[in-house]
Amino acid sequence: MYKQTISLVASATLVASLGANTLQLEPIVISASKTEQSLKDITTNVDVITSDELEERHITSVIDALKTLSNIPIAQNGGIGSQSSFFLRGFSSENVAVFVDGLRYNDPTTTKGQAQLEHLMVNDIERIEIIKGAQSGVWGVNAVAGVINIITKKATEKLRIGVMSEYGSYATTKVGANMSQKINALSYYFGANQIRSNGFSSVTPKGKNPEDYESDGYENETVNAKISYDLTSSDTLNTQLNFIDATSQYDAYAQPNSEANEIHQINRLGSIGYVHRLNSQDLISAAYSISVFDKKDPLGYTKAFKGTHKEATVQGNYHYAPNSFFVIGGNVLHSKDTISAKELDSKGIFLTNTNRLDGLIVTESVRHDVYDAFADKTTGKIGAKYFFSDDFSVSTNYGTGYRVPSLYEVININPDIAALNAETTKSFDATVEYKYLSFTYYNNLVDNLIGYVSDPVMWWIGGYTQVNGKSRFEGYELSYKNTVVDDFVLDLGYNRLWAKNQNNQELQRRAKDTFRSALDYYGFSKWQLGFNAHYIGTRYDDLVQTKQTGRYTLWGAVVNYDATESLSFYLKGDNLSDKLYQEVDGYGASGRSIYIGLNARF
Repeated sequence: MYKQTISLVASATLVASLGANTLQLEPIVISASKTEQSLKDITTNVDVITSDELEERHITSVIDALKTLSNIPIAQNGGIGSQSSFFLRGFSSENVAVFVDGLRYNDPTTTKGQAQLEHLMVNDIERIEIIKGAQSGVWGVNAVAGVINIITKKATEKLRIGVMSEYGSYATTKVGANMSQKINALSYYFGANQIRSNGFSSVTPKGKNPEDYESDGYENETVNAKISYDLTSSDTLNTQLNFIDATSQYDAYAQPNSEANEIHQINRLGSIGYVHRLNSQDLISAAYSISVFDKKDPLGYTKAFKGTHKEATVQGNYHYAPNSFFVIGGNVLHSKDTISAKELDSKGIFLTNTNRLDGLIVTESVRHDVYDAFADKTTGKIGAKYFFSDDFSVSTNYGTGYRVPSLYEVININPDIAALNAETTKSFDATVEYKYLSFTYYNNLVDNLIGYVSDPVMWWIGGYTQVNGKSRFEGYELSYKNTVVDDFVLDLGYNRLWAKNQNNQELQRRAKDTFRSALDYYGFSKWQLGFNAHYIGTRYDDLVQTKQTGRYTLWGAVVNYDATESLSFYLKGDNLSDKLYQEVDGYGASGRSIYIGLNARF
């Protein structure tokens, strides 16, 4: 039995066998160009978090998984399940397109169309791909800062049953079960998970302990299902369903002891698809998907929300030479906010071409989208990677991206303007990799930014408008992962960010410096020990920089014990120094937390 970890800087899959003295490098496939490739054979910057790492670190949600990275600062309004924002290379959440097995997860009922990653539990996830840089030339609208592509687990050849259970701080309980099997032409995977937590006060005055106020709890029940049937050796029908039923308690603004406030969220994602394999490498696929987001907030300003995405896609992959292929496809998307009766229709076509000539890899993408309410848009991307040797490579990417106004922004338009236009972005990055060390520089320029403007006298009256000027998101990433001493794996990451608006002001909630480190020991036959630290540098919650929410370090540890081939136990500790901190000014964060659990597979 072995444990597998993944470099969070997308250099390679690093596999450590318990009791072994060395790490082995293995390729991993990702979908940066909407087709599976070896991680080494793509030009795009990608971070990958695998199911092995999610299990080894006993992570709960996708937003918690992103917290293990140094280049995606998180701002969460309280504990597990509370509203969250993430900042990929300085961009806010709405600039990242999020997919779950190809199903669109960006919620059209949110203010800017951002995805609610705090409700995505990870037990049934095979891997999380964070594809960085402007990707609209491949993925279309909102793929400005990048794409988060979530791949869930699929059927195993033989019958496999897994169960897990966890209990810990804040009366948090997690239970889950899954079953998968391939029976001749039929394959299936079913997973069900539940989490309940009493939590702590979401609203907490600065400098106070959130545990001194009333608790704001969270419940989440998630069901995932995948079924496929091979009609012939070349043709497969597949269907899938993701169902999330989550309830989050929250406090009224600046009222830490307010009660009875809660949001009930039900997300339903489903699709049916067909795949025709031309050969071992090439295929044609088609799919129809529906994503539905229902939200009820009885005490909120708006009592109910309902949004839908209906999308039809077709795609073909074809290798026209041994090391050259193209991906061509198109989609039709209908988005709707039922409560406001606002709708948006779009059609898009794209083409991506990849060539490898000796040590050089070149990829080009172009996409054209037609909107019923906004101007048509053509975007593109080009990337190149050159290997001086197996251990030494350089790569660079340039792309354009755009974000159309969300349905909420369209509804709440500033009365002084006629209409909102799409935001546009130019994105550049360059990477140097040598063995286990990687350095990336990135620079993004945003024009036509959409911002909210209030009346100078009646501040509660205002609307969204186009902001003149350019915003810039610039920085660099450093990463290193390797076996430094026998059975010790060291993982380091650092990110430096400059995020400034059109007035050259530092944007709020973005940490200037973030640093992560992890040290894992695999020298025992049945035990694995892990230690980690995460530093958040200077970060302000306001443009005038008076509300500091950074400059702290969080420490954690995990102990895994494999009792048998089928049964394992673990003990996990977060924020071991019991640091009092806030990710968002006026909102609490977890203190020292201890969790114990078990995993069983049959």
